[in-house]
Amino acid sequence: MQEISDPDLRLLIRRIKDRTGIDLSQYKDSYIYRRLSSRMKVFGAATYKDYLGILEKDSGEYEKVVDAFTINVSEFFRDREVFKVIMGQVMPDIIAEKKRTGRRNIRIWSAGCACGEEVYSLSMILNNLLGNDYDNFSIRLYATDIDEACMAKAREGYYDPISLKNVDRVLMAKYTTKTPDGRIRVTDEVRRNVTFKSYNLIKGGKFGSFFDLILCRNVMIYFSDDQKARLLMEFYNSLSPGGYLVIGRTETLVGDSRNLLQAINGMERVYRKPENGTAFFKPL
Repeated sequence: MQEISDPDLRLLIRRIKDRTGIDLSQYKDSYIYRRLSSRMKVFGAATYKDYLGILEKDSGEYEKVVDAFTINVSEFFRDREVFKVIMGQVMPDIIAEKKRTGRRNIRIWSAGCACGEEVYSLSMILNNLLGNDYDNFSIRLYATDIDEACMAKAREGYYDPISLKNVDRVLMAKYTTKTPDGRIRVTDEVRRNVTFKSYNLIKGGKFGSFFDLILCRNVMIYFSDDQKARLLMEFYNSLSPGGYLVIGRTETLVGDSRNLLQAINGMERVYRKPENGTAFFKPL
């Protein structure tokens, strides 16, 4: 977008970025005005300067204004083609390698998990592929987001039927149940071993390590190139050697990650850390 002429709006956007790590300046002007207006109306704020004063008094409003921009819209098995790669290649390769080496621990991170649809899709795949062998593995699936309300919904595991329209009939029959009010709930099998945590990808610091698979799809579109580069290197360093990273189809690798991660499926943005890949830290 072009340089914003209103100095109060520029200051507001800068304060939000400093506080949350989210750079709103990448959005179209019209979208910025609409989203900010929706929050300003809640408080009756007539100007950006007035709204900035509200943010300074109520730090919790920072999270709400970011939520207004980063609307959590998701569904199970969103983007079918990438899930075909995950189900047909990535997960089977991870499982086969674990069996070959005898290291039967599987660690997965859904970064920017929205309301849990993605991580539960992954859990369905794992349960289906492993079958009776599931309990012979130590499995941990982590799902993180900054939207506490959405994660609270995810922990309960109830969803509107439309969000499961991409789920295979066999998986639907095995891993979901219908509720009297017309909603769908994922089964205990799917919810087991899934942990939801509040986590800011930009300001949260290192989240974990030795992940076999990390998904961060359609999240980095909200970040600056510098933030993307740092985050991608955090993911690289958090992966086990041979681990996989999946990003959104409209997203690309930037910075050092371009030379360190191997493309497994460029179209679906599936990458792999080399087996001999080690932690990489850029000298200061």
